[in-house]
Amino acid sequence: MCVTYLVNIEELYEQRNYLAVIKQLEGSSQENQLPILAFSYQKTKRWENAMECWNRLIAKNPNNAEYYNERGVCKFNMRFKHAIQDFNRAVELEPNNPYFYSCRAYIKDKTGDTEGSVEDYTKSLSLDPTDAITMNNLGLAEQKLGHTAKARAQFKASDELLGIETIDSREDQSSPLSSFNQVKEPSTIWKELRKMVTSKSGFKKFWSELRGK
Repeated sequence: MCVTYLVNIEELYEQRNYLAVIKQLEGSSQENQLPILAFSYQKTKRWENAMECWNRLIAKNPNNAEYYNERGVCKFNMRFKHAIQDFNRAVELEPNNPYFYSCRAYIKDKTGDTEGSVEDYTKSLSLDPTDAITMNNLGLAEQKLGHTAKARAQFKASDELLGIETIDSREDQSSPLSSFNQVKEPSTIWKELRKMVTSKSGFKKFWSELRGK
């Protein structure tokens, strides 16, 4: 594969021209291009196509937690009841990764298991106590359960980290805080693929994927 081809794909993805990326990569025999193709499918809400890519990647590397997490995103958007199993598997493979607990917590909350969501957000914070997004989400989950004092404490801690004025009560947002969605694309697609979505900024993208943004 020539350098020009790689740069072209990178530029197309950074320009958010996902359809062009798909056109170039569909039918490609290059297995290392599958993650880029899968992400492009997800950006265009072609969840079944993306899931097929993750299936192929998991078959090649069954111990990659990121692949399971991304396939879980696809299954969730396709309303598969067993989507949680992929998020469980990601946690099993990387039990010390706070990101995977946050992702599973979000899914649990959206599927009615708010208590389980609180447990996962709490675990995530124990691994990364400075994650303002997770603090905010934990507060929202606590608020749903009627734990007002706990929720306010989480909102206060989150807002202090973000340097904004504390809000005592917030709506349970299926649409997350707008400020969290204004995330710059990584400088190159290769950086995104190396880290996949296993960081705080990755969770913002994960949030957006689930909302179909």
